[in-house]
Amino acid sequence: MKSHRNIPFGYMMRGGEIVLHPEESVAVREIFDMYPRGMSLKSIAALMTVPYNVDKVWNKNMVSRILENEKYIGADGYPAVIEENMFRKANEIKQRKAAACICTDEKKKYLHSLISGGSSLTESEVEGLLVSVINKLIAKPELAAPDKPQEYVPTAEIADMEQRLADLMQDMTADIDKITKLIVDIASTKYEACPYDNRDRTMKMLELLTACAPMTELDIDLSRQIVKKIHINKGISTVELVNGKMITA
Repeated sequence: MKSHRNIPFGYMMRGGEIVLHPEESVAVREIFDMYPRGMSLKSIAALMTVPYNVDKVWNKNMVSRILENEKYIGADGYPAVIEENMFRKANEIKQRKAAACICTDEKKKYLHSLISGGSSLTESEVEGLLVSVINKLIAKPELAAPDKPQEYVPTAEIADMEQRLADLMQDMTADIDKITKLIVDIASTKYEACPYDNRDRTMKMLELLTACAPMTELDIDLSRQIVKKIHINKGISTVELVNGKMITA
């Protein structure tokens, strides 16, 4: 039969009162000591010798919950196991690690979203490419100016969608909702293929570039305002700016 904890790890009931559990409270202090020294939640869990519960093996989630529990500094009438500064220090580190993970995931998604077509470039290579091109533009902002006005050229994708629409319009049994959706999709795709407002976009880029110092690592916010896509063709990387200007890396 499984048993369940009615009070947090580190405590026990004695004479109707919550008191420190001799072994568990020591384990709690060890957790708050090990985590700020760089040990991962998983590594700490693997070192725990005092059972969390008779039917449960330690895991990183259990360690994480202990690190977040303010009862260990005396909240809600529980006797304190650790000092408040230990708790705050551990949780500041935990929050920084969580934020770093989010930033890393965001960067990965962003870098992958830039590549047009198949590419063998690694994430670090894409990041290095962006840093190199943006620094080139920071050194010479005039490179971001378009060579000539762009003209709208229907893409093969748009031509295919328009042909499918024409076929559906000839089909008396065609689903009206399907036709409506295709019309909206065509309009959206055409909008994306339309020439950019080069002056507005270019002027904004020039303002950004002239105010920036050279980067040593990628500034995602700045990159999003400057770079639209990265095109790879026969091993040659070309960066398309948001105003349509193509920069060979």
